[in-house]
Amino acid sequence: MALALGFVVGLVLGFMSALLVRVWPVLRVLWWWSLEITTAAVAVAVVALLVRVWPWWLALAAVVVPVAGALLSPRVRQFVSAWSWCVVDRHRLRLCFTQLVRATSQGNSRPLQVPLMLWARPTLAGERVWVWLRPGLSLDDLDGKTGRIAVTCFGASQVRVARAREHLSALIRIDVTRRDPLTGLVPSPLAALLSGTNADADVPVSPAVPLVGLDLADVPEVPVAEPRGGGRR
Repeated sequence: MALALGFVVGLVLGFMSALLVRVWPVLRVLWWWSLEITTAAVAVAVVALLVRVWPWWLALAAVVVPVAGALLSPRVRQFVSAWSWCVVDRHRLRLCFTQLVRATSQGNSRPLQVPLMLWARPTLAGERVWVWLRPGLSLDDLDGKTGRIAVTCFGASQVRVARAREHLSALIRIDVTRRDPLTGLVPSPLAALLSGTNADADVPVSPAVPLVGLDLADVPEVPVAEPRGGGRR
């Protein structure tokens, strides 16, 4: 019974593994275009449901008008733009890694596999993409190639590559920088706490700390008072 059960389990697992190997190229393409496929499927499904009740032009307007109205809001446009760049980065990085794999595979009997683009999300400076490296590539192979990756990502000024987890060498993180979040003017609330003062006025120097080592014509010298009693203490 044990031998029969082991044979059946091995046969089922082997069949599933062989099926996964066969359909893996299709699954990989579907994963690369998963967001676009999902968005198009939802839009077509909504229009198809509305067409059953309304005319086709009214159903199409019922979908297009709310979307166009929502894009008029700056927050919605910023949200859509941020996630759109994440989609663009996944595709552009896939093309960049394809060229890298082709250059690295020259002279090898077995070609390398393109890394799997796992996920991407927007950050304050740009986007962050997680990539799963396939056998044959490592983080060291990307040293000195961040400039090429930045050129691949449209509008990127800088790209940083690091390991996402210490115990997983295949999982790396790519930070794409498109803007500097520290260039904005941040007002200080300290000026409001100083009531009755002029912010443009010169701040006086405390007399307890005399000016030492300054030879400026505009700064008058502070006279030093003579000690009382005519002697030193």
